[in-house]
Amino acid sequence: MKKLIALIVLTSVFVMANAQEEYKLTGSSVKIDGTSTLHNWTADVTKVSGKLAMSDNGGGVNLSSVNIEMDVYSIKSDKGSTMETNIYNALKAKSNPKITFQLTKVNSISGTLADLTAVVSGNLTIAGTTKAVDLTVKGKQKANGAIEFSGSKKLKMTTFNVKPPTFMFGAMKTGDDVTITFSATFTK
Repeated sequence: MKKLIALIVLTSVFVMANAQEEYKLTGSSVKIDGTSTLHNWTADVTKVSGKLAMSDNGGGVNLSSVNIEMDVYSIKSDKGSTMETNIYNALKAKSNPKITFQLTKVNSISGTLADLTAVVSGNLTIAGTTKAVDLTVKGKQKANGAIEFSGSKKLKMTTFNVKPPTFMFGAMKTGDDVTITFSATFTK
């Protein structure tokens, strides 16, 4: 009986030490950079939500889930409302108003919460098309306990069945390549 009680206590301590804590996205910056035959362009995603679950057992960080959701209609372009309308149409915003990322696998994590690098895989859904992507992110814990992750990813719009927008009856065309640069702050 004493062995059983000791086993239960040890199991409880192990589970508590490795318990995943849920963090909510409390701040973000998502920038999309692209090109066109006329000029380079930038757009910011202004409405992003999400959460993650992770633990730090002193010996290393364990990341078990990440879910991010971006509102397509919150994308604001430095080139104005005409560009925004073309972005919404290209992203099929009426039928697919969200861009989502869901973690599927942690390939590696090195470092501690103070300074870590993670290579992860996940499902990215844009304009109704889901593709597996790999991301390398940097993470650091802030003085208030919040955790900030940042990184960037180059993508081809056509990979997600997005036709690069054209303007002025096709005289101006956007490039297929875009770079997404992001920073996300999560708080318990």
